Amino acid sequence: MIFETNRLILRPWSESDAADLYMYAKDPFVGPVAGWPVHTSVENSREIIRNVLSADETYAVCLKEDNKAIGSIGLIKPAASHVKIAEDELELGFWIGVPFWGKGLIPEAVSMMLGHAFNDLSCSAVWCGYYDGNTKSKRCQEKCGFKYHHTEENKPCALMGDIRTEHFSILTKEDWKSRKDRTVVFYIHGKGGSADEAAHFAPLFPGASIYGFDYRSDNPWDAVTEFNEKARELTGSYEKVILVAQSIGFYFSMNAGIDRYIDRTYLISPIVNLEKLIMDMMSWADVSEAELEEKKIIPVNFGDDLSWDYLQYVRSRHLSWSAPAKILYGSLDNLQSLDTINEFAARTSSEVTVMEGGEHWFHTEEQLTFMDNWLRRQLKPSPLT
Repeated sequence: MIFETNRLILRPWSESDAADLYMYAKDPFVGPVAGWPVHTSVENSREIIRNVLSADETYAVCLKEDNKAIGSIGLIKPAASHVKIAEDELELGFWIGVPFWGKGLIPEAVSMMLGHAFNDLSCSAVWCGYYDGNTKSKRCQEKCGFKYHHTEENKPCALMGDIRTEHFSILTKEDWKSRKDRTVVFYIHGKGGSADEAAHFAPLFPGASIYGFDYRSDNPWDAVTEFNEKARELTGSYEKVILVAQSIGFYFSMNAGIDRYIDRTYLISPIVNLEKLIMDMMSWADVSEAELEEKKIIPVNFGDDLSWDYLQYVRSRHLSWSAPAKILYGSLDNLQSLDTINEFAARTSSEVTVMEGGEHWFHTEEQLTFMDNWLRRQLKPSPLT
């Protein structure tokens, strides 16, 4: 059986994966904390594929871009489980190579495996364990909806030849169903905006949670970590994440690369090309590149100070957005031209709606009514499907 997620392929292991498996399984930070020794050679990895990873319901975790194994995930039947479980229950195990930690890939794989366990295998509950000190596995389990159940002390770890404390968590089918149905609207405001603006969108997304992001970063490089941490947190708590972003809030989102966490995207007056905006601001202020490079910072009377370092950072970034978007644009937008918006839309397979007379900041009663009606049209038949 082969499964696909947004970024991953989960497929049976093959002996031809031995070199890739060894590349990550030889790392002492991966196996020992999970209860198995580091791999000592490609041949050792090939033997483990043959004798261990070839078990039913065990899958190589692969990136879609090259289908190479970077980790493993599997469902363990009661007879081989680390914990005493019922005949209609399963245990889940997983690991991923160190270079891929912190990218939300294992929660993505776990979500697919849980659907397989509950829907295809008619499982009533899935268990998951972690040894004392394996905080990464603990956090992953919590993000995926597992709840702590019990701890077993003085437990032999046969493969490592030692005695350990193991903690177990459980996710029942009922809890999985209730969690799976949950959707969150991740609202990111523009400059000068507020997370409180998110409340405006609640009536438009009935049945979904609304999260207004009160981010603290003033520049895109600081926002990378802050935005990724919040997006990962929401992905761990909700089955679907819908992004609603305005103005510079979208540029920060794109720069942070959070599209991998997003299921649907709605953009209102998004800044999609910050370099062009900065160059336009320099033109409005009659400031040349040479002058800005020399002075580094030049104050202006219509916005943030012009900064040479800021411009160079923006120029160094080659950004993309993989989650096709619905875009609302005002014809009187004075920060980003329609040509710029259309170029981005063509590159990302997004759709653009133009409000004649609309401004960059949708704030009048007429503009807000247009925005709400636009969203309602986009959300038919349901904002949660």
